[in-house]
Amino acid sequence: MKTSLLALLIVTLSFNINSHAADTAAAKDSVFKSVLKGKLVALNGKRVGRYEMAAEPNYYAFYFSAHWCPPCRAFTPKLVEFYNAQEGKKKNFEIIFVSNDNDEKSMEEYIKGDAMPWPAIAFRSLERIKEISKYSTEGIPRLVLVDREGKIISDSYEGETYVGPEKVMNDIPTKTAQ
Repeated sequence: MKTSLLALLIVTLSFNINSHAADTAAAKDSVFKSVLKGKLVALNGKRVGRYEMAAEPNYYAFYFSAHWCPPCRAFTPKLVEFYNAQEGKKKNFEIIFVSNDNDEKSMEEYIKGDAMPWPAIAFRSLERIKEISKYSTEGIPRLVLVDREGKIISDSYEGETYVGPEKVMNDIPTKTAQ
């Protein structure tokens, strides 16, 4: 009887320790948390203003796009529709708009005109965030899904071949499922 109780106690303690370790690993800040702090904006009604994430997602989908880019303008409404259909799942991922526009006014017109429901990196902060701009080495539109450590999970490019942002958009539900 004592041996059974001891074995049960060891199993219970082991489970609790492993569970705590998993919770601690999940709670660890991403490589992007401090980089993005205070540098995000989002559409709030009819204006673009400061934005703070309530909780950090497990995945980030960085969307490199611009108001002046016809392929971007064609894809953005699809991404908005997709994002809005993910209600309840967005706690696991967040899209972050990284503008390639020439000025802040164009960027804000793009955000407002397409009613982008996700945050964007503030125009004045774009050039200073090398940890994110490193994912945009090719043309736009580009969508890059990364994990909390910055590892690319899905990209609009496969090697040097452009496969498009639709591929990443379609990958998000399966690649970010828990």
